[in-house]
Amino acid sequence: MAMAIRRGIGWLLAVATAVYVGFCSFAIAYEKRSPARALAVGMPHSGTAEASLAYNAFSARRAGDPNAVVNPDEVRLAKSAYRQEPLSIPALGLIADSMPNGKEGTERQALFELAGKLNRRNTLVNTELVKAAALRGDDRAFFAWLSRVMLVGKEAKTTYGAAMAEATARNGAVEALIPIIGERPGWADYYWGLVVRRPASLANAAQLRLAVAGAPWLQQEIMPTDKTLLLNLVRDGHMDAAYKLAEGLGLGRSTKANLLYNGDFAISPELAPFDWQLSSQGNLGASVDPREKILAISAIGGARGSAARQLLKLAPGRYDLNWKVAADSAIDPGSLVVRIDCAERGKDGAILPPVPVAAGEGKAVAVIPDDACQWYWFSLAVVIPDDVIGLDANVLHLSLTPSTDASRNM
Repeated sequence: MAMAIRRGIGWLLAVATAVYVGFCSFAIAYEKRSPARALAVGMPHSGTAEASLAYNAFSARRAGDPNAVVNPDEVRLAKSAYRQEPLSIPALGLIADSMPNGKEGTERQALFELAGKLNRRNTLVNTELVKAAALRGDDRAFFAWLSRVMLVGKEAKTTYGAAMAEATARNGAVEALIPIIGERPGWADYYWGLVVRRPASLANAAQLRLAVAGAPWLQQEIMPTDKTLLLNLVRDGHMDAAYKLAEGLGLGRSTKANLLYNGDFAISPELAPFDWQLSSQGNLGASVDPREKILAISAIGGARGSAARQLLKLAPGRYDLNWKVAADSAIDPGSLVVRIDCAERGKDGAILPPVPVAAGEGKAVAVIPDDACQWYWFSLAVVIPDDVIGLDANVLHLSLTPSTDASRNM
């Protein structure tokens, strides 16, 4: 009999233990995804569920009203959760958000910063830290927190990347961003893809890119976004800033005399428009073959436009233009020409008469007048009549040099 009683008690304890473990497992399983169900079983140590219930309720209200504040019930749940789970980030965030803001908000700010150090994945904490840094004008903290948040994942990177790209236009942003971008964080390529398409941020983006290309960061590999940045800077009139950046990324000179970069076509163009900007239209195309050292131009009847061009800073004076062109047949007069046009918007720099380019070796003189224009497009352009089959030519050499004939100088 005694043995049966002991056996029965053992079974009862086993069942009770199993039930307890089951309730605990249920509570743990649902304490984040369905905290109300977890709390319904009445298990002790329910801090995580309480914090999740309060945080989810507040998040839902703030989604509908950005100015929503933590209500007393949410504060009560958060404080209860914090007593059980002192490292609960949702609880810390809610408690901090319920504290006074402004000049009296030092404890609030300190608690948010503590929560941010413990975990960088909480949206409320991250948002408040970014907002606080922005409001007090602390660029270094603002960009540092944005950087930390963007490392969390794709959603955070998407949300905060645009904010960082927009904020790059601010005074002081370059100095604050240099040590962050210099470390080349995992979101850097995404950031560059955003910032190069924001006109207000272009000038600062150029300074930032130039800074991290130098010591100690030495980020000198030319990226697709560098090419976009150069073209957009020029498009918006930042010629000097664009040229300085191109030099910082490795732009040099083919020879000291030739003002055209890569006039011998020995390298593939990467830093347009200070190297060759090539056409890729359906009826007009150009390409550089560095092994053959040629610029190949192909156009069909009716094609008009620049086959290859680059941006030059030219002082007033006379310049010698020289070329060497190979073609299977004679080039119709006027089908291939050199144009030198002012590149600055709003300035009436003289447009020089087009210089016809014929097959073989040739030369001409270009005169840059004394006017307000400093930057010019040097273009090798085609003008093919509709009734002409087309044009195929290889340019072997192209140069523009200050005239050596003193009697002709202006």
